[in-house]
Amino acid sequence: MQHRIRQAGLLDSNEVGRLFNEYRMFYNQNADIEAARQYIRERMEGHESVVLVAETDAESDHGTDESNGRSLSNSFICTGFVQLYPSFSSVSMGPVWVLNDLYVHPDYRQQGIARKLLQAAKQLASERGVLRISLSTELSNKQAQALYESEGYAQDTKFMYYELNV
Repeated sequence: MQHRIRQAGLLDSNEVGRLFNEYRMFYNQNADIEAARQYIRERMEGHESVVLVAETDAESDHGTDESNGRSLSNSFICTGFVQLYPSFSSVSMGPVWVLNDLYVHPDYRQQGIARKLLQAAKQLASERGVLRISLSTELSNKQAQALYESEGYAQDTKFMYYELNV
């Protein structure tokens, strides 16, 4: 099974939106495929995020309709994605990315796809002059923490993270 990672374009928004809907459901949000697709499409149209998509050339077990996981490129199947939000560091006076979303469809986990997505994000960030990528994950998500740490991410020990719901 061959896997490839590429930057998603606007034509991929339906497939990325499908995966994004599944990602949100993983975090106990209600399914809303149309809203998820619209959200992704709006981020892409506004150049508000960078999305990398994982594809595999294996045949899908998901059927043949629009939700079957087929990518618009050739016969590849969308299996995962990472979404990065551009931001800036005032102190460093340069661009940074926030890795907000990383998801691999359950049928394709444990195949190194998440690792490849992280590596591709790092490579693209380096090519674009991004100073660092930051992310957060649930305290209980030990598997993701181990993956991030194995790819060089380090837990921040200098700053506390706060948020305010408005």
